[in-house]
Amino acid sequence: MFDDVEEFVPDDKKPLKYYYNRQERLENAPQIVKDFYEGKNKPVRGLKVFFTKQNRYITFALIIFVGAVWGYSGLNKTRAYATLNGINYELSAFSYDEKIYVTLKFTRNPKVKDTSPVKVDAVINMVDNSGQISDKRESSLIYDEGEKYIREKFTDYDIIRVDVSLFSDGKEKEVSAKVKR
Repeated sequence: MFDDVEEFVPDDKKPLKYYYNRQERLENAPQIVKDFYEGKNKPVRGLKVFFTKQNRYITFALIIFVGAVWGYSGLNKTRAYATLNGINYELSAFSYDEKIYVTLKFTRNPKVKDTSPVKVDAVINMVDNSGQISDKRESSLIYDEGEKYIREKFTDYDIIRVDVSLFSDGKEKEVSAKVKR
């Protein structure tokens, strides 16, 4: 293996000579080494590697973890986002100086090719901490392109949530957002 490498030795010493006999070495080796040299121990390739005895528990733990994260994000997802007639809607609300500011943002969904104007009606309901609707307003907008907004300002009567019903071409969607304080 290192035949082409020149070894530097002092003049008074002879170079070391190694005696290596592979067959003799393999006779005294453990069975796993003999199997390796014969090519019996091939590594597991592909998707089967996840289901070997050593990796089975890690694979199932990973599946359970991904399922739990997916379920948690699905169940606790804020409903502040929706898509209706090729338009994405995003609702946000915050409190400042005894007022609630509500913003409904409209953007075109990039997957939709239709760019015709769409009339959108919105019914904004303010929900207080007892679950009752304390204030209600209606607004409409004709969306054509870019970012458009519907913005409203309400008096804060312990409002905890804003619910908006969107109507467009006979279809309806609801979005909801907690008021950020």
